[in-house]
Amino acid sequence: MIILPRERRAFALRIKAIGVFTVLVLGLACIPAEAATSWPGDSATRYADGTNVFGKNLSGLSFESPSVVWAVKNGPSTLYRLVPSGSTWKVDQKRSLNFADGQGDPDAEGVVSTPDGLFVAVERDNDDGDVSAPMILKYGSGSNAIAEWELGGMPEVDPNDGPEAISWVPDSFLTQNGFKDDSGKTYNPADYPGHGSGLFFVGLEATGEVYVYALQGTNARLLSTFASGQSQVMELEFDGAKLWAGCDNNCSGRTTTLALSSGSFEVTATYNRPSTLPNVNLEGFAISPSCVNGKKVVLWSDDDNTSSHALRSGSLNCTV
Repeated sequence: MIILPRERRAFALRIKAIGVFTVLVLGLACIPAEAATSWPGDSATRYADGTNVFGKNLSGLSFESPSVVWAVKNGPSTLYRLVPSGSTWKVDQKRSLNFADGQGDPDAEGVVSTPDGLFVAVERDNDDGDVSAPMILKYGSGSNAIAEWELGGMPEVDPNDGPEAISWVPDSFLTQNGFKDDSGKTYNPADYPGHGSGLFFVGLEATGEVYVYALQGTNARLLSTFASGQSQVMELEFDGAKLWAGCDNNCSGRTTTLALSSGSFEVTATYNRPSTLPNVNLEGFAISPSCVNGKKVVLWSDDDNTSSHALRSGSLNCTV
């Protein structure tokens, strides 16, 4: 679905129907209920990029495979493909991002690599930065989005407090574990023809809420909304068994895990950041799908490019 600039603004204005009061109520519901415990992996972390490779605004990360990582920068909107280079990651591909009409500067905050393609979460058009415009964009090999979806059902928020995180969960996992929508109906993929092979989980920065969508045709159908266990959420990551929700220095870099229980996602643990990871603006978080010697590689992106580095790496125990 191609949305022209004027139509994008009209959609953005429509999201103001719910109001600020809803944001305040939802925000109060997102305060972590679990006491934070130590990071379930090595305490050691290190720089994972060269000096000033990305600059500021590196926001989202996603592993396509153990040897390929996708990253997005929210201003100017840029997509990177990263590959290993010794103990760090280097840029293998780089391209600017546009909306499907070839215009605008999507404020790309999150990215997720799926079997159905590469998807980016956007909170506004930087060329019209005072207007909130929550969307998901799909990209192929070019700079222009090949599909766009407006994200309805979110409350009114500041244009810079919108969708900050995106993840994808396969239908096979959701059906095996009895996922239910907010009406209490057990999820049946056949009810959403053409939606692909999974659902998209989008984190709203302002409230810490997670919104679950089926991208069906040209429509994003909202199935469920739940609390991430964070007052704000900057990144979501599905590790094959549970969902991780990350927060930046506003929450001291904590992460929560959420598992399906009786059809709903519920917080199961809250973890502090590794002791050697500084309390900086961590907006990206990704877990490698590969387990080596009992550990998985973990990457964080620092939106502020602190000390001229925007990428840090560490490890996570495979048994978590």
